[in-house]
Amino acid sequence: MTVGLLPSCGGKPTYDYDKAAKQFAADESLSPIVDEELDAFNMRNKKGNIDPLYTNEQDAIEMLLKKETWLVFTTRRLSPNEETILKEQQLNPRCYPLAYDGLTLIINKENNDSLITVDNFVKILTGEVTLWKELYPASTLDSIRVAFDNPKSSTVRFCVDSVLQGKEMKTTGNVRAVQTSREVVDYVEKHRNAIGIVGSIWLNDQRDTTNMVYGRNIKVMRVSNSSEATPSNSYDPSQWNIAYNYYPFIRTIYALVTDPRSSGVARRLGNFCTLPDGQLVIFNAGLFPAQADYSVRDVVIH
Repeated sequence: MTVGLLPSCGGKPTYDYDKAAKQFAADESLSPIVDEELDAFNMRNKKGNIDPLYTNEQDAIEMLLKKETWLVFTTRRLSPNEETILKEQQLNPRCYPLAYDGLTLIINKENNDSLITVDNFVKILTGEVTLWKELYPASTLDSIRVAFDNPKSSTVRFCVDSVLQGKEMKTTGNVRAVQTSREVVDYVEKHRNAIGIVGSIWLNDQRDTTNMVYGRNIKVMRVSNSSEATPSNSYDPSQWNIAYNYYPFIRTIYALVTDPRSSGVARRLGNFCTLPDGQLVIFNAGLFPAQADYSVRDVVIH
């Protein structure tokens, strides 16, 4: 069977469906929650048989466009141009919002300054601020070392698109890519003056008995939208703070599905993540489900 984007003699695109159905792709920063969803799906579906490929967000979407997979997990929707490419191949792309998580800033436990404003974080990313003393005069630390996972990752794209909003991100000098979220955590743990950027799912990775952040030489920064960060106006990316939009850096996790078969495993897995069982996995992982039906009640304790 021909694999590619060229049309067949009948004018319809051809592809190797079975080969593409054997795997799905996901941004590496989402691997903890994606692994949990896949485990839950496989427990309930005897005909699962699909494997994850963890890469960066940009390459994952490229795989979807090339029909190398029918499912990807990302933190953005398809662009209008990407949707057009898929529809020209007579595919019907679907986008399922699954969860909300927070872009999380982590620092070494020996760093006493764990409150930061959005504006000061922007100054760090643009290189306008390179020393801890510029933000916290009493700090005993010197240069700020910024660590992120991968230049093509969803965390970097979120920083550029949603945090910097048009400003250029510094990617040299004291800013470094270490390829994976796990390596970001390891780097911050070993460097007193580092600040790492990871998804909030890494704060409560159910796969790791050592717990990726809590219990290690790491702590989470609290972020404020105000001009000055104080304990009362700064928030961490907890489930509660994400649900009520208190935390400034919230992103949406999506499943992008192009599986042309209604009974295909890629379509069933993507759909499973939106159903009550799949949404419960997200809730139990500490993220906020996109399909949640919740209410707030006042409780009086006598």
